[in-house]
Order: sequence, then structure tokens, then C-alpha cells
Amino acid sequence: MSAIEKGSQRYSRFKRDHLNHFGAKFSGRLLDFGCGAGAFVISALQDKVDVHGIEVEPTRRDQFILNSEKYEPRAANRISLYPGRLMPYPSNYFDGCYSWFVFEHVPEPQVSLREIVRVIRPGGTLTLFAEDARNRWDGHSNTPWPPYLPREFAAAYLEGLGIPHHADFITKSVVYISTPVVVDILQTLGMEVVYSNDQPQRDPFPDGLYVTNNEQARALGEKMRARGAFESPKENLTVFARKPGARASIHSEATPRLRSFAGGEEHQRPSASL
Repeated sequence: MSAIEKGSQRYSRFKRDHLNHFGAKFSGRLLDFGCGAGAFVISALQDKVDVHGIEVEPTRRDQFILNSEKYEPRAANRISLYPGRLMPYPSNYFDGCYSWFVFEHVPEPQVSLREIVRVIRPGGTLTLFAEDARNRWDGHSNTPWPPYLPREFAAAYLEGLGIPHHADFITKSVVYISTPVVVDILQTLGMEVVYSNDQPQRDPFPDGLYVTNNEQARALGEKMRARGAFESPKENLTVFARKPGARASIHSEATPRLRSFAGGEEHQRPSASL
């Protein structure tokens, strides 16, 4: 299945989830937080949603542009690149935010979640999925993962599992996050959490607690490899939340001026007709 087809599936699921958890179809302006190569944005745009994406990786932005040229030219001006802290949008700008397996790559989740809450309108919604460290599972390597294993031992553990090629990415780009952490931050910021996934029911992983060097990490990886087939978790970090307050009339204002980080000056973002 291509990335574009996966994006279409994710967008279809987003529509079903929004109706199920918030009691209404989504309408208005939508932000894809961590939009990657743009498959979700393209699918939503083709469904006549006023959707925008934001990304921190220039390579992913380039992939987004290539996909927009190939599948949906109107998407080309729907991505913003930012340095990972303040987003270049006015407050109360979006009617909803969607994020798909991004927060396991966010070192300071409180910073990003604060920004998401800031840019969502009162009455707006948040749909968020990510890896949950409580699952004792790494979705990038599709293997069991010792809870909170220090990242300096990740390469040795993966070597023991027989998949060392994942080591550099997991060591440098993956952080531990869990549903309780996200829920606590959102509630502290005033969000109403309407659903979050339960405590995972998984086998204990006691040996991982006592890993203090690469030799022990490698031996643990070999032990897990010898166990054979692995079963992935049934549910990852899943949170649906709403920003309290009455939802204002949508898009009655003129297109606001968005900050540009490129030169430190504001610029008018062109609006694409749908």
C-alpha cells in the first residue's frame, strides 16, 4: 500500500473517530501536526476540507511538495516548516488538530501541546495518536521494548534482536511518551479529555529494568529474539480532547497574517480555493 493510500485510510478513520467521539462531523479549518509527506493533508483537501500541515523536517517538507505536485497541486501552499516550538499561526485559528504518531519524536511534549491548545478555537477538537511507552513495544522496529530502556543501550539491544539497522533512528529520534503524560498536560492546559486509551495489558518485562551496559542489553535482545513471534499492541496512545467554550462562527474574519520564521517578518499566506 502506498503512502497516499495510507493517508486516505487515516483520513477516513479521522472522520469516523470525530463523529464517534465528538458527536459531529468535522467542519472548519484543520491542522495536521507533524504532517510528514502530506498524504493526510492531500486526502482531506480532496474532501474539500480547509486543511494545513506543519512539519519540522525539511526533507519531509520536500516530500510533501513532491507529493502535492503528483497528486494534488493545491496542497503545495498548505505546509509550514517551523523550528519545533512556537507555531506560525494566530491563536484560536483552527477548528481541529490531528496528529498521527508524532509525539514519540517530540522531546518537550508540553511545549507542542501548549501550542496546539493555543491555536485551536474554543469548542475545537484534538485527535492524537502516538506510541505509548506502557505498551513495552517499539513500532519503528516492530519489536518488544523494555520500558524506558536508556537510549544509549538501544543499539546493543537491537543488535541482540538481529535488527541493528534501526539503531541510529531509534537512538536519536525516538523519546518515551505515554497517555497519562499527554492527558495530564492537556488537562493542565484546560482541555476536556473525552477519551483516552486504557492501561495496556501486557506481560511484565522485568529484565529490562536491570540493564546497565551494552553487554546486558545485547543479551536481553538475544533472549527476546529466541522467544519467537511478537504480537503488537491492540491500541497505542490515543487521546480525543475538546477545548472548552462555545465554538465561534467559522472563518468570518479575513485571512490572518501568519508569522514567517524565515526572515522574522510577517507575510500574508495565500488562501487556496476549495
